[in-house]
Amino acid sequence: MKERASIVVSLIILLSLVMGTWWAADYSQRAVEIDPPSRITHEPDTWAKKIVLLRTDEKGIVIHRLEGDLMEHFPDDKSYELIAPRAFGLKSDNPLTVATSRIAVIYDEGNRIIMRGDAVILRLGDAERQPLNFRSEELTLLVKEDVSYTDLPAVATSGRSRMSGTGMRFNNATQQLDVFKSTDVDIAPKDQAAESAPKALMPKP
Repeated sequence: MKERASIVVSLIILLSLVMGTWWAADYSQRAVEIDPPSRITHEPDTWAKKIVLLRTDEKGIVIHRLEGDLMEHFPDDKSYELIAPRAFGLKSDNPLTVATSRIAVIYDEGNRIIMRGDAVILRLGDAERQPLNFRSEELTLLVKEDVSYTDLPAVATSGRSRMSGTGMRFNNATQQLDVFKSTDVDIAPKDQAAESAPKALMPKP
């Protein structure tokens, strides 16, 4: 009887310990505040100063160059923000272009760049064409296509000719400048006689 009583008492004590441990664990989980899942906000997680990014063709020749004073990466939309950007289009079969603005936001692994704040694209001239200056408050560069566009008011000048309108698209490969809502066109007589001027400074029908 004494042995049976000892076994019963031991079982009761063991059961009490198990129940006590379970209660203590449950209480501690309810008592301790668990941090809510973190929200992804538009805040930079990495940065770099005085950056230079290069893109080459299949032969290893540099065809695009992007510079800036400060670059920050934002993990929420996988974008990069660049302060004082300078973008250069260096394809040998297209005229050299230089784009500048106050800031630039880079998407799609550098294939789409939004230039914001006094954005300017300068296509240098050559023996056949005068320089073209294309400016707006915001310009989007499609790097692979060598195309730039804006839906905002913009001004394009080539030589003494000037065109202003809302919504412009410039294809550097074809030298075509399309204006979707033209408000002012002033083509100098000398530029009218040039073969490339009407193509570069004509409103889109």
